Amino acid sequence: EKFKDCKDGAYYEKAVLWAAANGIVGGYSDGTFRPDTPVTRAQFVLMLWRMCGKPAAAKAASFADASASWYQDALSWAVEKGYVNGLSDTRFGPDAPITRQQAMAILFRLNGGQSGSEQMLTGVYEQTFTDSGTIASWAKDATWWAVYHELVSGTGGSRIAPEANASRAQIAAILLRYADKFMTMEEAA
Repeated sequence: EKFKDCKDGAYYEKAVLWAAANGIVGGYSDGTFRPDTPVTRAQFVLMLWRMCGKPAAAKAASFADASASWYQDALSWAVEKGYVNGLSDTRFGPDAPITRQQAMAILFRLNGGQSGSEQMLTGVYEQTFTDSGTIASWAKDATWWAVYHELVSGTGGSRIAPEANASRAQIAAILLRYADKFMTMEEAA
């Protein structure tokens, strides 16, 4: 499927088309993808769940603010596996935009949550990105892991923008890179 608001030949277009073709994320009824629209926390969990083959959870997640059926199976699986946390014990924040550092932390956990060779480059990364001091302490290992594995490379101007909302195109590109690096063809299909 081609979207009228995605630029021909751009890497993001490849990622968007991959995500759409694999049922991870679709377009809107007007034929657009809206690549710059922020992804919500519920949408991200749903995309991740779809990418992983829609696995079942043993029990439903229980958050006072997260009861919509369209993402409940995905959220239950992600909570059960320990990939996502709530904003508190009772609130998930499904409609809140997901930040780049939140997305990296979730993918880091999905991949086992173990730091590796990137630890040797922490000082280099902190020097490379002028806003590295704004990365939350709980997201530092995940962010440097994502940079090391080239899931993210910054947003231009030597910035990693950890607190910025992640857009639909950015998430599609990150998920494509993740699938290419860490999933078999069967898992990523």
